[in-house]
Amino acid sequence: MVSGTSQTLGPPYWKPGDFDSVNGYPRYAPDEMARRHAWLDEVAQEQALDAVLVGGATGPLDRVVQFFTNWPPQLQNYFLYAGPGDMTLHVRLWNHVPDAQLIAAVEDVRYGGDTPSDQADGLVTEILARGWQRLGLIGTVPHGDFLRLRAGMPQVEFVDLNEAYQRFRLVKSEEEMRYTRIASRMNDAAVAALREHIRPGVKEYELAQVMEAVYVGHRGVNLIHFTLSTPMDSPQRCVPHQYHPDRVLEKGDVVVTEISTNFWGYAGQVLRSFTVAADPNPRYRRLFDTAEEVYNDIVDILRVGVTVGEILDAAELIDERGLAIFDDLVHGFGGAYLPPIVRTRQSRGATHPDSFAYPDGALIVVQPNVIDGDAGVQLGNSMQITSGGIEVTQKYPMGFEIGGP
Repeated sequence: MVSGTSQTLGPPYWKPGDFDSVNGYPRYAPDEMARRHAWLDEVAQEQALDAVLVGGATGPLDRVVQFFTNWPPQLQNYFLYAGPGDMTLHVRLWNHVPDAQLIAAVEDVRYGGDTPSDQADGLVTEILARGWQRLGLIGTVPHGDFLRLRAGMPQVEFVDLNEAYQRFRLVKSEEEMRYTRIASRMNDAAVAALREHIRPGVKEYELAQVMEAVYVGHRGVNLIHFTLSTPMDSPQRCVPHQYHPDRVLEKGDVVVTEISTNFWGYAGQVLRSFTVAADPNPRYRRLFDTAEEVYNDIVDILRVGVTVGEILDAAELIDERGLAIFDDLVHGFGGAYLPPIVRTRQSRGATHPDSFAYPDGALIVVQPNVIDGDAGVQLGNSMQITSGGIEVTQKYPMGFEIGGP
């Protein structure tokens, strides 16, 4: 069963009460934060750890510090966790500390220093004072920081927990899905605005402003809004750009897009293809029809326990028709770009064995980017696999539309 089939493609994307707010900022609910910290306790016990060090800066696909603290750092920050009542957030720079104190769901927020070396030395001082011997690592620890940590406390053994963290993050709680649904509504509105502005004479980079204008005033921020424009009769590229070029759209072009708006650490994803002032030509119609068929075949088999092998089998139609893919076919999502990363058997396969079974609550993106040489389309949505069925978080129509008013 696939749930959710209609919504308004515009604001309001959220209303008061849709999420907790403290000091004027969204904040993950106390029960949700306790769930996340309980997982750290469980991992620490399993691995016989004294504490866990979480590091990172907020990037397009890295929200690890925010996940455990509610604070989205713009520079490298560290969260040091030794138990429910024993956690500290180390923040660079000095002028970032006041906002971190307002936003973080952590009582002990400390100034980490103006430089990476200052911050690493501060961590060494604290860890040595605690006498810890075994430390788990999650997220990003720059090479220079790690060298300083290891040199300053050679007795400490470091344990990489990132693979376990990625498995934990693949499954989304109901609290996480509330944020994901808000972000997905912004995605739908962004792609609707994009479609209205696709016309000859528009520069491809101008489409970025069209999309961002939809959600910036509603607390959404860009995660990605990739685009591709190329003539259908003589295509030059089969997969969207990460950075928009200055190409001018022309009649007979195809425009392919991949959009993820971030709302307080969470995002859905919508992928669509449009034409410019012309019907799809036979080559592109064949690509789109194949993408749509494969998308539906995959969604039809999704259930708790579906395996990577079953998804790969459902994608065999692409190769049977003499076509291929360039981008991923399926990947995990929501606060991070998460494995398993699944392609096709003929195109690098998957990061996990065929036997990997998706757990209840996994959030994934199904996105066949079917290509024929330099011609390509994309079609896809984010969705959650649950015991009650499949919830597709994106609602924008799936057709191969002609852009423009």
